[in-house]
Amino acid sequence: MQLQRNEIMTGLLVIGTIAVVAFLLVLLGAPGLFRPLVTYKVYFDNAAGIKQGAPVMLAGRKIGQVQKLFSPVSPQEEKHAEEADAAIHQADPNAAPSPTATPGKPRFEVSVEVQVDKDAKVYRDAKARLMQLGFLGDMAIDFTQGTEASGRAKDGDIFAGERTPDLGDAAAKMLEVIKPVATEATNTMKDLQQTAQNLNRLTDENSELTLALAQFKTFGEHLSDLTAPDSALTHSLTNIEKISTSLTENIKVTLQNLRSSSEKLKVATTELQPAGENIKQFSETIKTQPWRLIWPSTKKYAEASPTPAPGQGTITVRKSARAKPRRTPTERTSSR
Repeated sequence: MQLQRNEIMTGLLVIGTIAVVAFLLVLLGAPGLFRPLVTYKVYFDNAAGIKQGAPVMLAGRKIGQVQKLFSPVSPQEEKHAEEADAAIHQADPNAAPSPTATPGKPRFEVSVEVQVDKDAKVYRDAKARLMQLGFLGDMAIDFTQGTEASGRAKDGDIFAGERTPDLGDAAAKMLEVIKPVATEATNTMKDLQQTAQNLNRLTDENSELTLALAQFKTFGEHLSDLTAPDSALTHSLTNIEKISTSLTENIKVTLQNLRSSSEKLKVATTELQPAGENIKQFSETIKTQPWRLIWPSTKKYAEASPTPAPGQGTITVRKSARAKPRRTPTERTSSR
């Protein structure tokens, strides 16, 4: 009896476990079975990495999952997505502009159908982003930045989604940024290589710079020899110094002799002054009275005026009204 009771309890436990597991599987596989869900459509230009069953979040909190993916998008659906995107930008002018479509190519190519909890506060102007969970995690859809004034999103509403740059996109953009830098670095390396080659040519054993340095070294050695204490240049400078000293002394003695000669000449000039006066008088006599060479007595000298004695007045000498004309030597000879 006890054994039968134990078997019954074991069977009930197994059945209960199977029921709980089945309930969990049904709950995970069909979340709308026990709670109300709503369906939204999110359009992307590229849904690479997203798959069915991927999580759908509201500001980082899971509220549903991806149900289906459709591609390509019909023109009518793309038009609806464009209208939804325009409504979002009209409600928020500061929103980042959505990527523009390439001419001749549709802007949205993938439609993702998601189911989320009906009680989740997803607003009509919310932004749907396709993002990666972690560095190497799965892709997920996240609704953010919705405003209550726009109202709650209803079942079947459309959202224009945007893709958050992943590692591949970041690498592509980084390559676009790095490419000009790499090109410039390549050119710089070429210039450096050319500079290194030029330096090798300059520092070669038979280069002009090496030869010039060797000649400069030889010039320095010669200059050192010239300026040595026992060099010919040092002896020449010593002799020049001796000659200049001797020449200075000779010049000094010569200047003293010139000074003495100048003083003597000055004394001789003073002594010759009377002789010069006599010569001057002789010259005047020859010019004015040349006959005096024949008749010396005919020379007439001017009488010196008497000097008045002290205390006496001035003596006035009067001349006759008519001065007798001087006779020439011929007239004097005739009168004789």
